[in-house]
Amino acid sequence: MPSSWRSTLPWPLTVIDFEASSLDQDGYPIEVGLALWPGPDDAIFGWSTLIKPAGDWSRHGHWSPKSAKVHGILGRELLADGQPVSRVAATLNEALGHGTVAWCDGDAYDIHWTGALFKAANVAPLFSLGDWHRLMALLSRAMRDRGLGWLEQAPARHRARADAEQLLLALAHAVGIETGPVQDLAKHWLSLAALATSSGLSPGMPASTARDGIRQGL
Repeated sequence: MPSSWRSTLPWPLTVIDFEASSLDQDGYPIEVGLALWPGPDDAIFGWSTLIKPAGDWSRHGHWSPKSAKVHGILGRELLADGQPVSRVAATLNEALGHGTVAWCDGDAYDIHWTGALFKAANVAPLFSLGDWHRLMALLSRAMRDRGLGWLEQAPARHRARADAEQLLLALAHAVGIETGPVQDLAKHWLSLAALATSSGLSPGMPASTARDGIRQGL
């Protein structure tokens, strides 16, 4: 099997996904998930956190009962288990690193949710968003068709971590790689950082504050 994709794909690969209170302009992000694939011979790692609504979101944001039926997240869960926007934004910046591309398939929606999160946290994102379909376009037509076909057959999860993982699993299926079970990023953070260092990769591994945040459920 041709393996030029190994050098074509911009390793490491990170996918970001959001769940939101509503698809309305006044909707806000309520969950963010990451999926990380350090290299073609590595496992895929996943992580997510609920986001505690910022004050303005609670007062002026839109909560859609229709969207709630899709993602199944309750408002009281956000208040009880969500992390503050400042902490979520800081952890994403440290985890992804300066200049990293986080791939997503939500186009304008993901841009909107990212912007809303970082505006509420009063910081700028150090990473940029990339179109997952453009990432797939780096593969051959046959590979793209195989990956997209797998994704169409996969059940919709509508949770941030699971949806992010599915995009990387679809890519892995496209290139014919069996990555094994998705690993919990929070449980492998330190070993993942060592892996990146030894392989010469630079996935924006976080500083201690980001590691602590993820271990505590951020």
